[in-house]
Amino acid sequence: MNPLNRQWFYRGFRKTLHACLSPDMVAGLWAKAGDEYARILSENPGIQAHKGAMVLPAVALYRVLYAAGVDAEALLNAYGDRMGQRFAKVVHGLTTFPGVSRLIWRHVDGIMDRMSGEALGYRRRIVSQPPEMYGVDILSCPYHELAKSLGAEKAVLCICHMDKAYMKGFHHIRYERTTAVSEGAACCDYRLRYDAEKE
Repeated sequence: MNPLNRQWFYRGFRKTLHACLSPDMVAGLWAKAGDEYARILSENPGIQAHKGAMVLPAVALYRVLYAAGVDAEALLNAYGDRMGQRFAKVVHGLTTFPGVSRLIWRHVDGIMDRMSGEALGYRRRIVSQPPEMYGVDILSCPYHELAKSLGAEKAVLCICHMDKAYMKGFHHIRYERTTAVSEGAACCDYRLRYDAEKE
């Protein structure tokens, strides 16, 4: 069985390929990407699950698509955007329940620490704390570092696209990020503000 079919985030990418490539080409590319993913896994058994589950399938898909002359970066980034928009709707639905957004904001520093803290391999600099704004600069991202070590750093741009899209789904919490390490910037500049007017 193709191991990509077990990856919840990437298995829908096959539909993206069907929208622009022939069925035979998709079948061949998907099989090759599955083989490449299995090979990367076998060569890197010590990779932590939280990084590997997001990065390794992207690297495998990127390598195979690029080798076939397909615009891997554009397809993966567009897929990341679409997945992020789907997640944004879920996040918005959950945070419209009374009090949920305020509760999240009250604990935003702890939530962000669990999502992008040093225990997960991030290097970061806290710029500001609530109540005005929670600001953090991510100086080094483990997803980007892993993809770079595998020679396919552009493969993880799709994760950045997903992240940027879904973070806009919060009710009453305004999110902004203008730079990303994976795009060559010095940091990913996360800025979150509580805004009671934001729907």
